[in-house]
Amino acid sequence: MEKWRLLDPGPMPAWRQMALDAVVIRARAEGRAPNTFRFMEFNPDAVLVGYHQAIDLELRRDECEALGIEYNRRITGGGAIYLDSRQLGWEICLRKDDPGLPADPETVYRRLSTVVIETLARWGIEAKFRPVNDVEVDGRKISGTGGTEWGDALIYQGTLLVDFDVDTMIRVLRLPIEKLSDKEVDSFRRRTVTMRELLGEAPEMTAVKGAMVEAAARVLGIDWGPPGLTPEEQEEWETIQDTYRYPEWIDRRKPPAVEPELRTVSTKAPGGLIKASVIVDPGAKRIRRAFITGDFFAYPERAVMDLEAMLKEAPADIQKIEELLRHHYDQGNRYIGVAVEDWLRLFEQALA
Repeated sequence: MEKWRLLDPGPMPAWRQMALDAVVIRARAEGRAPNTFRFMEFNPDAVLVGYHQAIDLELRRDECEALGIEYNRRITGGGAIYLDSRQLGWEICLRKDDPGLPADPETVYRRLSTVVIETLARWGIEAKFRPVNDVEVDGRKISGTGGTEWGDALIYQGTLLVDFDVDTMIRVLRLPIEKLSDKEVDSFRRRTVTMRELLGEAPEMTAVKGAMVEAAARVLGIDWGPPGLTPEEQEEWETIQDTYRYPEWIDRRKPPAVEPELRTVSTKAPGGLIKASVIVDPGAKRIRRAFITGDFFAYPERAVMDLEAMLKEAPADIQKIEELLRHHYDQGNRYIGVAVEDWLRLFEQALA
């Protein structure tokens, strides 16, 4: 059996967690560390936006600061999430050419989510994979997952809702529920479920970790080697972690200033919500600038920025935009569950 390592550094601030993500995936990509399974716990509580999202479009800074909740940015895609001490974060980091790894990203999500499914089975909870990247129990989400690539390595991570404070999540995230009735908000709350709700009480976190370690060994067909970071990784972590606590990282994705020509549109694709703020110059019939956010997953991570660059000064013509989008996909850019037709529907709104 292949030897993997287990990392369980304990609760810590989000900025240290994000720095450790970067260290681990770089070390794996460069062959300086083995495949890794890691637990992630947050103290203080945190809101994390996806790599492609803009902070002020996804969360309420004033509410976070009033509640002592930290906010930061993941190195992976996906949507904004609220994490407290009652949730267990976890991640798997391995080389992309691992012989046991499927080639298709969505198939990777399905395979690796089995670790969560088998963990829940330990308590008699019957869960299943829900494309594109969730684990559900009777249609209710109990784990969300996502990933990104770095060189020759892949990092795949998620959360398991051992317990969950949904009301605080509603308070700190910018969710599309402000104008809903109380009944509709309650329906929104019921989209997720926790182990505590299903079992009547929350199991001990150490027991959940132990079950997940056993499930990972079975699903991945691995054995455990020595745990912990290498001395080189430890030094790198200590060196770079401040990078992830300052605005240069946290606010690296900002929406454009509001201008008369700014048109903000959104549409739902199978792979998630896609949003665009598009500055259109009707006189010149040009898209001056497009800013794209959403809770989708893109490979490689810079695909969104490449798409924005391609759209800059592009003709404000849907046929021309379709040509650009198909060329973008032909270059190997991938958006899980988001097709060219989904983007076209978005930009038809923007140019209407």
